[in-house]
Amino acid sequence: MAAARTKKLTKPEVESLIQGLLQSGSITHDSLLEFAERVNGSVFKSPAKPKAKAMTMTTAKKAVLAKFNCKSVTELRKNKTFLMSMTGEDISFKTKDDWLKLYRRWVGVPESERGLEGPACINGINVLENFRPWHVFGLDPKKRQPKILKRPSEI
Repeated sequence: MAAARTKKLTKPEVESLIQGLLQSGSITHDSLLEFAERVNGSVFKSPAKPKAKAMTMTTAKKAVLAKFNCKSVTELRKNKTFLMSMTGEDISFKTKDDWLKLYRRWVGVPESERGLEGPACINGINVLENFRPWHVFGLDPKKRQPKILKRPSEI
């Protein structure tokens, strides 16, 4: 890789490079790229991959409503399938976090939450945020303690 050029090439220098390219006999993609890099003074950098934008509340809300074939939150609150699936859970439908939880559960993991790294990540996805381990381990997510289960004899 050539060092970055500190001064611009003169017209005769560029014409010399063009003559060398023409005399090679075959102009290919690679030879043109090499020519451009010599004029540039260094190898071209590939552009950085753009980061996925964080999902908006509106996008998450529309996707969840569509999943249950509902047109409004009122209709979703009355949807029997939704009600049965959310038994025992409290969702307020007021915040972005509420809608993202529903989106993760019923639609999928948002693009902006993929490719993450860290101790709680598996295959680039934060399992603590997406797969409700509180329920798997019988924890109360608000208190972070085991739920107190009553024995049948105590009921």
